[in-house]
Amino acid sequence: HIYHQLPRRITADLIDHLLKSKVEIERAVDEAFHHELPKAPFGGLHLINREVIIHYLRQLLEIDRRLAPFTILGLEYDVKRPVSSLASHPSPMDIGGRIDRLDLIHEGTPDECIRVIDYKTGSGRLKPLPDVEAIFQPDYIHEHADYYLQTLLYADIVRQREQRPVVPALLFIQHAAADDYDPVLFFGRERINDIANYSTRFNELLQQQISEIFSPEVPFMPTSDLRICRSCPYAQ
Repeated sequence: HIYHQLPRRITADLIDHLLKSKVEIERAVDEAFHHELPKAPFGGLHLINREVIIHYLRQLLEIDRRLAPFTILGLEYDVKRPVSSLASHPSPMDIGGRIDRLDLIHEGTPDECIRVIDYKTGSGRLKPLPDVEAIFQPDYIHEHADYYLQTLLYADIVRQREQRPVVPALLFIQHAAADDYDPVLFFGRERINDIANYSTRFNELLQQQISEIFSPEVPFMPTSDLRICRSCPYAQ
């Protein structure tokens, strides 16, 4: 709601105006509530949630002000691509999802790149995975390998139609106050400056995983790692 009101090219002056105008930020949050929860009762919990979201939004705008100028390429942007055919599942399938934000930064400089950003509001700190292989190893699910899988997949889909470097990023709003904060993902100590550098291996492993999911030779079994059940939406 905030960025749809503005030109695609976002400058520091535009963000300064938003931060000074408290009304515009509150109006955007209220519009979002009305869109998502049109019949929700306006009570105490609603007010608490509203204030938290306003706080997050102001913090995000502060982060963006340090980054400006940049160009918004997409917001809640859907991407998908076909999955290679499987002998066990001959019908066509797609894989993809919804990118929270797609933007172009450092335009016209050697560091120019497109960022595929997924917003995260959790309080946990993300530990970099060691390599591409770790994304598909069950032991790393507790290190948020699923976050990596999601964001690298989206970045890889975008990169297939772009000539510029595409970087995967997870923006943890609660940890983004530092001036040198960078949401781009790492493998070990190596920053992922372009998903194209990892695309071949990532897609090999992704195809193996999909083939295993649909293989009639691999039965569905309960997990032996009960830690996974703590955050399972079906735990009850």
